[in-house]
Amino acid sequence: MKKNKGAAVIVSVMLAAGLSGAAVKNDLPAVYKEWLETVDPILTSTERDVFLSLTKDEDREKFIKFFWKQHDPFPDTPENEFYREYMNRILFADRNFSVGAHKKGHLTERGQFYLMLGPPLERERYVTQSDIWPLELWFYKGETAYGLPAYFYLIFYQPDGIGDFRLFYPGVEGAEKLVIPSVYAEARQMTLPADTLRKISAELASASKSYVASEGGGGLSSLSSVALIAGIKDLKEKKFSDAYARSFLSFKDFVETDYSDNFLASAFKARLLRSSGQTFLHWTLEPERISFARRGDLYVAQFELFLRLEDPSGNLVYQSQEEIPIRLNEEQYKSHERRRFALQDTLPVIPGKFKLSVLLKNKTGRDFTSVENTVAIAEETGPRLSHLLLSHGQGPVAEAERARLKPFAFNGVQLAFGARPEFTPGETLVCFLQGAGLEAAAGRTVTFGLYGPDGNSVAAADPKPLEDVLGPGGEMEASARFDLSGVKPEYYEARAAVQEADGRILLSAAEPFVLLAQAAPMIPWTLARVRDAFPNAEALTILATQRFTTGGSDRAVPLLERALSLKDDPAARLLLAKTLYSLNRYEESIAAAKAVYETGGNREAGKVLALGLTALKDWSGALVYLEQLLEGAIEVEVLNLAAECLLQLGRPGEAVPLLERSLGLVPTQPAVQALLERARKKS
Repeated sequence: MKKNKGAAVIVSVMLAAGLSGAAVKNDLPAVYKEWLETVDPILTSTERDVFLSLTKDEDREKFIKFFWKQHDPFPDTPENEFYREYMNRILFADRNFSVGAHKKGHLTERGQFYLMLGPPLERERYVTQSDIWPLELWFYKGETAYGLPAYFYLIFYQPDGIGDFRLFYPGVEGAEKLVIPSVYAEARQMTLPADTLRKISAELASASKSYVASEGGGGLSSLSSVALIAGIKDLKEKKFSDAYARSFLSFKDFVETDYSDNFLASAFKARLLRSSGQTFLHWTLEPERISFARRGDLYVAQFELFLRLEDPSGNLVYQSQEEIPIRLNEEQYKSHERRRFALQDTLPVIPGKFKLSVLLKNKTGRDFTSVENTVAIAEETGPRLSHLLLSHGQGPVAEAERARLKPFAFNGVQLAFGARPEFTPGETLVCFLQGAGLEAAAGRTVTFGLYGPDGNSVAAADPKPLEDVLGPGGEMEASARFDLSGVKPEYYEARAAVQEADGRILLSAAEPFVLLAQAAPMIPWTLARVRDAFPNAEALTILATQRFTTGGSDRAVPLLERALSLKDDPAARLLLAKTLYSLNRYEESIAAAKAVYETGGNREAGKVLALGLTALKDWSGALVYLEQLLEGAIEVEVLNLAAECLLQLGRPGEAVPLLERSLGLVPTQPAVQALLERARKKS
């Protein structure tokens, strides 16, 4: 069997690239290794994983800017007070904990705890006692909000009186670890280690039994001390938000350096719902704040929205980018300034599992927020239910919008849907549910209820006969209202189900929520994008794009043909040309691409034209378009295809300079190098 040398070369190149990538990842420059060591006490596992995945120094620098910005307690001041305090802690640790250690003070065990917790309320040093090894007793007020006790101790001691100080573990290690063994007294005459500590300090003796200040050294003291130490080491995971890190890989290339450190946390929720037989992703994004600029009598903000869908392998499925201006007068601004802002929109989606990334840039405030969410859209077969939506009441949709598609609005009813599952006493909670593929049957009902953390029902709505809420094609919409007055603050779960007459549950859905203790403004002021009702040309083209990028070209074609029958859009026609080419329907592809190219000179259309003609072996026809493209701009793929056409036409001398120029731009093209050698031999 002949070996495919080209394939072997490609495989070897791919393997080399893979090995190189691994080496780059592990071979972190010294300056960044040092940074990781320095911030380790406050760096979450997610932040570490993301940072180690970066391969460019510019991305690492951008990440570091983000990191410190997220810890800034007062972002509006010139100085980052957290950074200043942390650097002071490092300075103190290096000055006080380096003696006897083989590393910088902030990298020692004492230094790591000092960086995590800050200065203790009290720090007792026992370094001149003749009965115990040098040690320090630290006393802290704990951050109870993160699971630490109200007050606790830590002991650091120097084993054998030399080297670095290490943390003492009460219960796991005995007090004898802290006491110098007697070398001159008989065993029966020796004082017990605990008594030795008690003579020096009752507080020290108590801490050696349990670090938790309220305990006296009972049977569970060792367990609680170990749990305390684990809680301190895990404090960074609870205390510091790493939401920006989870999205960093998605947004790092879309945010300019001059305001890339102004990341805003946000709440986000996406729900799959149907409209006119098509599944749409309804989503809402609520940044923690929104910045406006005063322009005369108006308050203005200019947003840029990036939306991206990827498959589980990270391949692009769909992406969009658009500008969103907001203009408010004085009255509108005053009525909204104390409420959260929400941007809401819809996106038609095909079945599959995708990662949704949303990036919202405020060009006016020079800040941004970014979120990621995994969405799984089931194939449209069999009986199924939507997510259960919980809203802060409902109201009528404006008459002008009733026939259009609006986020979280159905049959003329607008749900006051928020990204945060929080409700307040006295509110009316509305549960909304959709279903599809359902059939009415005798006694079959739809039920709604609220349940406490113990699983017991706290409220229930009257069952609705399924036939009363069932529409054409087995599609269902049902809702229930619950008055939260008199319901005590607690965590709850709303549940909905389709039940048989005998009580058996056919399908169910559930959604957790929390009822807060005090009333607060929960409903954000919303900017909702209103779209044309489905089917419309825009939505059909979006669905076709998703089909095309996921290998479903045959299903993309009818969508595009329908979209073009509604609106003759060049972008949709170009996509049709690409789709037809991928199906080897070259004549049809050429016709579609030619219509776009001849009206606007679209370069992508010109490339599709040339590819189609090349596939039909019309080398001269393809060369006409390729030469026109090269007059406008130089692209490697165009140079290579033009050279291939010239070789097929027996004009190798003209192909050589094109191939040489291509390799000059991108030297690592083995196939093009081979083509150049072939052309030189023939010329």
